[in-house]
Amino acid sequence: MANKLTEKQKVTLWQQRRSASYQASCRLEGLTPTETSVRSEDAAARLASLRRQYGL
Repeated sequence: MANKLTEKQKVTLWQQRRSASYQASCRLEGLTPTETSVRSEDAAARLASLRRQYGL
């Protein structure tokens, strides 16, 4: 018997399917989507900035 997916697993699966669908759609239209890369230091700095801005 198969186990049910947790909410986190459902979200991850949905994100993977959405990404694959987007990439396939781009290929059909002749576009080449590029992956953006963000260094962990930049991401941490941006998160800290947003937390200060929104008081979190």
